[in-house]
Amino acid sequence: MMMVSVVTVLSFLLEGIVSNIVGITSTWLVPLFSIVSLIIIYPYFNHEEENFLKVCFAVGLFYDLVYTDTLVINACIFTLIGFFIRWLNSWMSNHAISVLFITFLTIFVYRILMYLILIVVGFLPFDLNTLVTSITSSLLLNLIYAEVLYLITDFMSKKYRIRKID
Repeated sequence: MMMVSVVTVLSFLLEGIVSNIVGITSTWLVPLFSIVSLIIIYPYFNHEEENFLKVCFAVGLFYDLVYTDTLVINACIFTLIGFFIRWLNSWMSNHAISVLFITFLTIFVYRILMYLILIVVGFLPFDLNTLVTSITSSLLLNLIYAEVLYLITDFMSKKYRIRKID
């Protein structure tokens, strides 16, 4: 569980730091490190899906409070993303390429869900270009972060014999 805590807290804090450095108007480097951390930590729960979903909800709740000033919206979305990550991992083995694919799909789903919520509440008008831009702006940095974080955690889990799903 130490690996889960370190990855989650590090990603959460790093997301805030990088978003302050990069800026909100960046077209290629929008961080979603908290979501990426959920992808990386899932294998360390060793089929304890209920605990994984609790962590997803908690990370989403903290994300709401710290980064978005909303309550429960991201907590619910992160929990849905947790179900999605669990489902994708049931179809794929855990290795570097699958982490990239899962990260791509998860960011795609997260951006679509957030976009639909923003349209429903009337914050954004329907504009397909806005949706495509939000997805593409999130991909590059998060795919790189996912791969680097996976390689580091995989190395650490092998070195210290930390159990995970492969």
